[in-house]
Amino acid sequence: MEVVTRRYLFDKMIEQNSPSINDKLEYLQNYLLVSYGDSDEDKKYIKKKFSYFKTEIKKRWSKARSTLEKFLISNDAWLAGTFVIPIKTYNKPGRPTKIFSECSDRTKRRKTEEVRSSVSKEVIVHAAQVILQKEGKRNASQVLKDITNSPASANECKKIHSKSKTQDPLTPREALRMCVDADLTRSQYEIVRATNRSHFPCYELVLKAKEECYPPKETIRVTASCAESDLQSLLDHTVTRLSIFLEEVLMTLTEIERNSLQIICKWGCDGSQQAQYKQKFMNDADSDANIFLSSFVPLQIVCGKDKRKIVWQNPTPSPRYCRPIRFRFIKESVDITKDEINYVRDSVKSLKATEMELNGQKFSFSHSLKMTMVDGKVCNVATDTKSTSRCYICGATSKEFNDLSKKNEIHPESLEFGLSNLHARIRLFESILHLAYKLPVRKYRERKTEAEKMLEQQKKTEIQQRFREEVGILVDMPKCNFGNTNDGNTSRRFFENPYLAAEITGIDFNFIHRIKVILEAISSGHKIDVPKFDKYAMETAKLYVELYGWHPMTPTMHKILVHGGKVIENSLVPIGQLSEEAAEARNKHFRSYRLNFAR
Repeated sequence: MEVVTRRYLFDKMIEQNSPSINDKLEYLQNYLLVSYGDSDEDKKYIKKKFSYFKTEIKKRWSKARSTLEKFLISNDAWLAGTFVIPIKTYNKPGRPTKIFSECSDRTKRRKTEEVRSSVSKEVIVHAAQVILQKEGKRNASQVLKDITNSPASANECKKIHSKSKTQDPLTPREALRMCVDADLTRSQYEIVRATNRSHFPCYELVLKAKEECYPPKETIRVTASCAESDLQSLLDHTVTRLSIFLEEVLMTLTEIERNSLQIICKWGCDGSQQAQYKQKFMNDADSDANIFLSSFVPLQIVCGKDKRKIVWQNPTPSPRYCRPIRFRFIKESVDITKDEINYVRDSVKSLKATEMELNGQKFSFSHSLKMTMVDGKVCNVATDTKSTSRCYICGATSKEFNDLSKKNEIHPESLEFGLSNLHARIRLFESILHLAYKLPVRKYRERKTEAEKMLEQQKKTEIQQRFREEVGILVDMPKCNFGNTNDGNTSRRFFENPYLAAEITGIDFNFIHRIKVILEAISSGHKIDVPKFDKYAMETAKLYVELYGWHPMTPTMHKILVHGGKVIENSLVPIGQLSEEAAEARNKHFRSYRLNFAR
């Protein structure tokens, strides 16, 4: 294409002697079409571009009252602008020419042969230096000058360049991290290592690094149906491993801070169903169909008299930090849950401070374990709450949940269990669904006619179908072997779009949006302004009672909207860090380990 100024076009237009501006413009357009319109496509493009020019120049000519001198004075800057004219270029026959940087070494030698034969080496090197200098590459210009003047400098540069190309080999610990991150088996690691044996350590060294992550073997007890580790040894090992990682930070602490270190952990227990394998137990009553697992996760290391200085913060709720205390092949029940809670609590009571030495400095770590990785069932067992429809914090029943003016006495020891963020999200999602099913009949537990039951079932089917077609999730459907499709990911997808959720379920948009805000707040891991949270939660509770007073809140909704602020205020760390999500993920890992690593 060719670029010309508007003044050039204007001068060409003035060549036409007709007094009419339209005749002059028509003459200019014909000139451009004849000169540059080689194809129909070019003519179409020129006409389109010229129409804009034509409109603009007529407007400016009229504003200048058709006076040439006045037009030139007032439009001098505009006339200096450009106009693009397409010019069709014809490709030469044969292979297209490559730019010099893309050519092979042989082609480059051929193209530069004439220059090399007619120009001396000193001139070529000097020219290269000057060009690099002009382009602002002063360091490259200086290096070129040094290596051409001194052979020793050239050898030194070559050694440095070769050294920069070689990568340091991975340490066994780094290789282990890669294996864990990528979930590599031994054979997969050996295949990766075969690509560069000098870079990856042998698998035996990786195994040794892996064994260093385990507590001492003598503290681990294993039977056919149970495996457990001594809690004191497990915490000592955890502190030791974290101290190696935090060595630089710990060495900066004062003596008072070194003797007042505290590791804050969360713990909990939970049962889950497992696949049954062809495995014979010594006791016929034993079965591998269920497992009950207790575990803990380190959250923070703090120090100082007021424990406000944070030395280390768990960066993620990843299950990698979740450390099993004991697991048993046994079905979850009230008695089993009580037994497990008492077992861990007794172990916690007998804990002693972990003493260790690092670079000649002594450190003392006390331990604080909070039971927050629990669901509603475990909370009920821990507080001896017999009914699932009763609040374990204040003792209110479902009949009293909607009476927001009634304030029952709160049991302080029940505030330590946190808000069970993951299960809270799922339970609130389910409570909205079940409320939506009952909207056509607006009855809770009252006796329903067959027609009302049919209406309720039709509403449920409609909601399930729309969520599957419009959102791509399965809601309230049973799964093979255990549970249903209402899991954490499904509930997240539900609350992602409150508008669509409200449209499908028929539940008030503002209520769903407020529940979403509350869930995001308690799951954020950041410190929450308790008075503001309390006010927002109570307004949400009042909105629920106003809209759906005929249906009582669920215990989870009551716990979060009415007691959420008290629980948050009572927690040592931000409430989002006390989630049970890591323990739930550990259950999935346990299934995988049984399948892939059992002997």
